Amino acid sequence: MNDTRYGIFLRPDPATCWAVTQITHAVRQQFGFVAAAVFAPHATFLGNVRIEGTHEQLIEALDPVFEKVAPFQVYNHGIESLPGSVRYNINLDSRGDTANANLARVNDAIRAVVVPLHVRHEDYLAPNAADYVFSAHLSLASFELAVEPRLQREVGEFIQGLPIAAPVSFVLGWYTLFRFPGADWAGRWWEDMPWEHVKSWDVRS
Repeated sequence: MNDTRYGIFLRPDPATCWAVTQITHAVRQQFGFVAAAVFAPHATFLGNVRIEGTHEQLIEALDPVFEKVAPFQVYNHGIESLPGSVRYNINLDSRGDTANANLARVNDAIRAVVVPLHVRHEDYLAPNAADYVFSAHLSLASFELAVEPRLQREVGEFIQGLPIAAPVSFVLGWYTLFRFPGADWAGRWWEDMPWEHVKSWDVRS
């Protein structure tokens, strides 16, 4: 069985990516947390996808999805601290009271073609594709807080105090497929997880 995992992500605008990068690296420098910093800035549609074939199969399935996707606005409602995570919440509409319907539609379209290809696994702290509950966010601190929650409050206050501001919204025009080969999926895989960019889809034109 192929032990590689894949992730289908949205890529924020460059200014938001830069804010996420600065924050995650500040958290790594201050607390030694690597989980959020090890990834390229992203929000996950489906992660830890395991397939029997190659990435070409995923690309073949995803190409028609992104051919039908147009750019739309995504709204950053700021930093939220949840058990096991500190994140930017980008899941809601402009008012902040309901889910962004465009994000939900893209997620549904991706799930429809990828979940049938997924082979279930027992990865540590990583749900199977069919079990993943989508809520778009940009992680600023993550898996270490799930393993050791004693720093939840301190890390959250530290991030809130950083003099770094992300745009309040951005136009979503890029989606990416990443490959994650060779990690220890039964353990703390984020501590030694190589990753490779496979493909980007630019839906702006």
